[in-house]
Amino acid sequence: MNRSLKFLQRVGLLVGSGVVVLCLLPATAHAGVFDIFGVIDNLLQGQIGGTLTLINGIQNSVRNLEEQVLYPVALVNQAHNYVNTVKASYRSWMGQVFDLRINSAQMPQNQSLENILLSNASGSIPNLAPLYSNSYGELPDAMTSPLATRQMMDIDDANAKDAVAQSVASDQATANLISIAHMLEDESAVTAPGTADMVAASGRAAELQSLATQHRLLASMLREEAGALAHRNAIRKQSVQQTQRFNRGVQGLMTSR
Repeated sequence: MNRSLKFLQRVGLLVGSGVVVLCLLPATAHAGVFDIFGVIDNLLQGQIGGTLTLINGIQNSVRNLEEQVLYPVALVNQAHNYVNTVKASYRSWMGQVFDLRINSAQMPQNQSLENILLSNASGSIPNLAPLYSNSYGELPDAMTSPLATRQMMDIDDANAKDAVAQSVASDQATANLISIAHMLEDESAVTAPGTADMVAASGRAAELQSLATQHRLLASMLREEAGALAHRNAIRKQSVQQTQRFNRGVQGLMTSR
């Protein structure tokens, strides 16, 4: 096929050169030149024309194979129409569900904290600590609370702040995944058969990212559960220590008598 194209280029160059020569020759020599053009015309219509017809036939056969067997046009259009139907049916109301505001705090300081909880923006996490203290109170000083109680309060606050931060970051990751899902939907509605694998690979990558986010949330839940178990166990330890102190006090009174 490449050789035929090169040959056609050479013939075109030859014809162009002949036209230039024809313009430069005197009128008496035009008849002989026209005979040369007749030979060239017969060559184009004969051997070269047959080759071009063969090339076009091969190209049409390949195109028909792709459109009817490998990538049926009707099925591709059907898939595109299905994606567009799903988008038209679900994306709008699903977007309304995702954007539904569930704010319910009434007091100003609690509203500020709730805005961070529902912000879907990890950049607001540094502002969490003071707003958390305004809503749930500061840690008591050493003069008003036993050391063990202050320690439990401190670690419980730390676990709570960590859970809030993880949830905010998770909401942001979820919003990004929804944007990626919309992009993949849009691409699948217009993608050509040869690029479908690329869209599928992008979908797999987004799926892995979603699984990684879920694992982070599961780890956070495990930490919170561990913290709750430790808190309950610390209360039992304090109860035992108080009982022991009470017993020692009673024994001291009996001994003193």
